[in-house]
Amino acid sequence: MADFGIDLGTATTVVCHPRDGVVHDEASLLVEWPAGRGRELIIGDAAAALAGRTPSGARVGYPLRAGVVTDLTLVRTYLHEVVRRTARGRWRIRRPHAVLSCPVDVTPLERRALAESAEEAGLGHVDLLAAPLAAALGCGLDLDDPRVQSVVDVGAGTAEIAVFCRGVVLAHRACRHAGDEMTAALRGHLRDRYGLHVSSAAADALKIAASSAREPVPAEGRDVVSGRPRTVTIEVSEVETAVVPIVRRTVSALADCLDDLPVAGVPDLLASGVVLVGGASSASRLREELEAALGLPVKVPERPRTCVGEGLALAGGRPAPRARPA
Repeated sequence: MADFGIDLGTATTVVCHPRDGVVHDEASLLVEWPAGRGRELIIGDAAAALAGRTPSGARVGYPLRAGVVTDLTLVRTYLHEVVRRTARGRWRIRRPHAVLSCPVDVTPLERRALAESAEEAGLGHVDLLAAPLAAALGCGLDLDDPRVQSVVDVGAGTAEIAVFCRGVVLAHRACRHAGDEMTAALRGHLRDRYGLHVSSAAADALKIAASSAREPVPAEGRDVVSGRPRTVTIEVSEVETAVVPIVRRTVSALADCLDDLPVAGVPDLLASGVVLVGGASSASRLREELEAALGLPVKVPERPRTCVGEGLALAGGRPAPRARPA
């Protein structure tokens, strides 16, 4: 069993311990703040609180962009800080073993680069496991089950569906139409309809609030004409109108996965359904659109945001699988 499971996501990093549960659930962000003759490293929610408020000498870094690692040095620095703060006493005894999440279709080169960066960050040994399979473990599914199962993981940067049997991926699809694109669509709606410029963080918070609200929700930003602060009240239906085109584009890209599904697995999925997880899993009408497109029941677990990290902590040394050739 691993010491930690680390779900390094575009928007959020979740670190889980097999016994202690979630020990870190904060924004995937690092700020190098000028401090005297050196630089102070600020990560997570504390760094997110500084986004858009940094001086010219500060550096703001995102380990992942649209689900892709673009700067291995930044990833190494960020993971070093995350591990140092979560491992604490364990760090002094030995370098911890961790399992990191990765896409189903991760290439050998990408896998090696990510594992090496994590080991250079201070981890003693690193294994990778596909995020949908980790989510299945975190939701209590049995990866050794001979029946066909399926998980949809919709995060900020990417959305992915995997259909698997006994831990082997039979079919999968991935796309970049995910939470960040929904947020961008909502920002565009506020700008075009109300002349209001809002930050990505404010639009994301509005998107999340509207997914469970019944009353109109406030949006705070800057008037694009006067440049002055302004607040408008948005109907929940307007938020849905703004994000649903992206939701449908996401669902359309993922639904093609069933074209590669062996026909013998159809009864299994009709009986068990599809599990929906990820930070953007609560997006307006996502569950309903998935059910309509897939023709299958879609279930949302109790902790859809953290079940990938929880599954990684339980995974031990289970290797990253490859999809079966179509």
